[in-house]
Amino acid sequence: HLDRISVFNSCGDYLHHWGKHGSSDGLLDGPSGLAFDSKDNLYVVDQNNHRVQKFTANGEYQLQWGKEGDRDGELNLPWGIAVDNEDSVYVADWRNDRVQKFTPDGTFLKTFGGSGCDEGQFSRPAGVAVDNEGYLYVADWGNERVQVMDPDGRFVLMLRGQATESKWA
Repeated sequence: HLDRISVFNSCGDYLHHWGKHGSSDGLLDGPSGLAFDSKDNLYVVDQNNHRVQKFTANGEYQLQWGKEGDRDGELNLPWGIAVDNEDSVYVADWRNDRVQKFTPDGTFLKTFGGSGCDEGQFSRPAGVAVDNEGYLYVADWGNERVQVMDPDGRFVLMLRGQATESKWA
């Protein structure tokens, strides 16, 4: 396992890494997403531990939240992560087919989506991004599309196309 965070400079040269495999505070088991907030804190989706961990940019452990489950604030194989202009944290909760919104200290705020193939529903959301206006872009992997949600979680738009240039299409 390479359960660590590697740091590179702007030219792509390797500088150093931190992190080790495990389930205790600050240890990682399948880091699958990273996002920085406005204070340079690094949020890491710790997929196989079903949690999010918060570190300083230098890798010093600060806190964590989440545990395996399907209730508000619980995660099941979380994957992607994003932080908005107000430092709210959005997590693509892969196996629960939803996106969850948290405060910077991990307090649950809101759930977006749910299982299905209709507008605003997800099947294995793998990535999430948020723009400067608070619109959420969700890579809805299982439904082969990207969905755009407004800041209140209402469906806005679906992006879908033909991957004819892909060697996998």
